Parts: sequence; C-alpha cells; structure tokens
Amino acid sequence: MKTLPPETVYRLLGTRSIPGTDVELQKLFLRISELAEMNGEDWIVQNRERLLREWEFAVQSGLLFS
Repeated sequence: MKTLPPETVYRLLGTRSIPGTDVELQKLFLRISELAEMNGEDWIVQNRERLLREWEFAVQSGLLFS
C-alpha cells in the first residue's frame, strides 16, 4: 500500500487546515490512502466532513498517541 501524497489528501478532504502534529498527519495520510484504496476517492470526497470531524476528535482526545 502506497500512501497518497499530502497534496492529494488535502484535495480529497477539501482543506489544508487539518489539526495534528507531523506524525499525526502522517497517520491521517496513511488512513485516507487505505480508505481510498478500499472505497475509492469519490467516497472520500462524499464523506470528507465526517472524516474531518472524526479526525479532529481523535487529535483532541489524544487517541493517536503521537
């Protein structure tokens, strides 16, 4: 599994304003890459608001253990 480039992830999520450290963002890029491979890039675009809300919750809650 190849991780999508950050620019592709930002485009799919429709924003560059994503919370997290560099390590946390690398985890996001990997997870979005996995989801895109399983469900397609259109699925990411259609679900980006939910994905971003869940990501923000994970970062704020310290669930990522960066």
